[in-house]
Amino acid sequence: MSPKKLHRLAAWLEMATWTLLILAMILKYSGVSDAFVPVAGPIHGFGFLCFAAITVILWINNRWPFWLGVLGLIVSVIPYGALPFTVWADRAGRLEGDFRFRDTTAEEQPTTLPDRALAQLMRHPVRMIIIILVVLAIIFTVLLNLGQPYDPDALVDQVS
Repeated sequence: MSPKKLHRLAAWLEMATWTLLILAMILKYSGVSDAFVPVAGPIHGFGFLCFAAITVILWINNRWPFWLGVLGLIVSVIPYGALPFTVWADRAGRLEGDFRFRDTTAEEQPTTLPDRALAQLMRHPVRMIIIILVVLAIIFTVLLNLGQPYDPDALVDQVS
């Protein structure tokens, strides 16, 4: 899969999970049911982490400037921000090309730590995808154990 297709897929995933979370919040705050937020929240969290991880991979692979990589991470916090960013990056030519370091005989060899990590991902994709998924699962678990973000309703219930 090309960097362009992978980033677009991640953006759609992030946008779809935002939709699930927003619908769950509408159902919660309209009094229909609180049951959907605990399901949609973690699903969105996973979609967010996937988009962030793929953005970092493309930041390294396509040698984005620092500001562009940071912007790519910031937009994922904004509801529906990932897809417009991906479309803009595509039109600006920031998603062009293939993944580097796939060919071990190529002239370009990884020299920096991020390039070495990218080379490992490209040359040993199954192993690296498993490692990335394990790291994402650890981050996801830590965030779940930290609890939900500030909930004013919970604070009112505690005071009452």
